[in-house]
Amino acid sequence: MTTARKTKPSDALNDLEPMLTRLQLTAIRDQLDTLLDQAARAELNLREALAMLCAAEVARKDERRIQMGMSIAKFPCVRTLESFEYDAQPSVDAKQIRELAMSRWVANGDSVLLLGPPGVGKTHLAVALGREAIVRGYSTLCSATIWMRRARQSG
Repeated sequence: MTTARKTKPSDALNDLEPMLTRLQLTAIRDQLDTLLDQAARAELNLREALAMLCAAEVARKDERRIQMGMSIAKFPCVRTLESFEYDAQPSVDAKQIRELAMSRWVANGDSVLLLGPPGVGKTHLAVALGREAIVRGYSTLCSATIWMRRARQSG
């Protein structure tokens, strides 16, 4: 049988930082005073303030997950769909690329093959689609680009 530990309010305040650390709520721990000040200025009730604190924690965890995914992916460069010049490659269907960016093909277990001569944006699109997949929670590894680079060096 478990009993709740009774503490005085002042003890709970002193224990707050270690508790947040133990619960791995690092965003709340690191930004607590700022977040509580924001909640007070916005005159949030307790439930709304808690939701705001949780939203800050979720945002931090998502940010770290995305950073870790990008690191693991080993992309050879930073490329985004927004920076792709569709006007320079009229054969690339922007609507189709936006659809691929939703990553449903990953969830379905399908493959995407980007074909074309050198310099048309295949790597750019592959990296950008990989980045979008990471944002959506998928793991990505940029091994095809590494293979292509090695093939070019040896050939």
